[in-house]
Amino acid sequence: MARGWVKPESTSGGEVKILRITSRTSQSPIKWRLPPSKSHLIRALALFSQSHQQVTLDNVGYSGEDVWAMRSSLAQMGVKFQDYDSQGNELQHNDPMRLQPHPDSVRWVLNGVGPDGFKQPSNVLHAMNSGTALRFLAGLVARMEGPVTLDGDQSLRQRESDAMWDSLRQAGVDVSIAAGKQHLPVVVQGPWKKEQLTQGIDLDISRSSQPLSSWLLASAALPCEVQLNLIGKGVSNRHSKLTAKMVEASGSKNQLQPAQCSLFPWIPKSEEIYTVPGDASMASFAMLATHCLDAEIHLRGWPQESQAIGHEILSKSAIECGVKWDKDVLKSIESSQPVVLNVIDSNDILPPLAALLCFGPGGRIIGAPHAAHKESNRLSRTVELLQFFGLQASLLDDGIEVKGNQTPTAPTQPVSTFGDHRLFMTALLLAAKTGGEVVGQTLHQVADETFLERLQQAGIGIETATVSNS
Repeated sequence: MARGWVKPESTSGGEVKILRITSRTSQSPIKWRLPPSKSHLIRALALFSQSHQQVTLDNVGYSGEDVWAMRSSLAQMGVKFQDYDSQGNELQHNDPMRLQPHPDSVRWVLNGVGPDGFKQPSNVLHAMNSGTALRFLAGLVARMEGPVTLDGDQSLRQRESDAMWDSLRQAGVDVSIAAGKQHLPVVVQGPWKKEQLTQGIDLDISRSSQPLSSWLLASAALPCEVQLNLIGKGVSNRHSKLTAKMVEASGSKNQLQPAQCSLFPWIPKSEEIYTVPGDASMASFAMLATHCLDAEIHLRGWPQESQAIGHEILSKSAIECGVKWDKDVLKSIESSQPVVLNVIDSNDILPPLAALLCFGPGGRIIGAPHAAHKESNRLSRTVELLQFFGLQASLLDDGIEVKGNQTPTAPTQPVSTFGDHRLFMTALLLAAKTGGEVVGQTLHQVADETFLERLQQAGIGIETATVSNS
């Protein structure tokens, strides 16, 4: 029996917002366009804002709230943006003080301020749900004079960033966190100090690669060479390598090795146009949809393997997982041999992948102990989520094991998704097969703004409602 549900997106009076889902009746093919990769786009925003150039960012439409948080924060720090539609027309906001992108924009023009050009923000920098934006911003503001306050939503406030804060303190930056159980807001007061930077920085990379990426991106404004001593076994290594590759292409001479990283000052340079690839991790939901929606999925926006950041495991293992992936067409197939999938560089796909294996051959998903430090404890919460639908799974030390050839059942109570957008999207697809109620209404917007619209266009019934949380 699943645990009791919790209260994200609460209203007053002990009520919560839910989506009431009914199954589709059609079996027609579904067009499924991947959103732009927020991993690439957030890095591009942090990197190109430090150039002295004007850079066009292409394929940024429907990029999601995590990206908005990064862009809005950079705008508060003096970076200018122009928005354009698919016809090349510049778009104007009705509210000139609005910092988020225009909802119809598919192309942004960023005007870099240089490595030392950021200005002191007058308000809190709000990273919303994005741990990536939070840690990247921390590295950028650490070199600035004066205090800067960083905050996030309730989910982000519950996630620790101790490795990031500890590394900044070693650099002579003052980091203040209010007493209590929450980890935000935090006040970062720089600048970093040369005499402490020259002594080297010990950086724990065993829980997240984001602090390392933050240092790589912020290194443009370093006053001297800095040696990062990398502590622990690295996780999400493809993401840190992506950052290293992007800064190298922009002129950095930084040297990333397994146990250390040498950082040097540099001036970022860019091509005039940077095209953001599709988010390969989001194809995991398209794969799950082949079973939950009993439909052929026509996938659009799948990136080159070199841009998939570890998520190429999806296309390579599709057949084993019960999905035939032929060019851009995905179909569900029978598969009976249990599989073992290592997601050490791609733990974001764990919830939909676990659900997919329940329909297909079953097996083990390993290499994901760091998934416990995401929006939720993604290991235990995925098991709980599956239980709502009568699906059996068990925890491993570093992942999840599931039985194959299971049939989900309609949940008997609203399904909690624990403030985690990937659990929310997984739950919606499962409910699209069985019917049911899912707690939350907008969590998908963190990464895939058009997810609900796509399901509705496919014939899934989706109604908003509020229910008592008692």
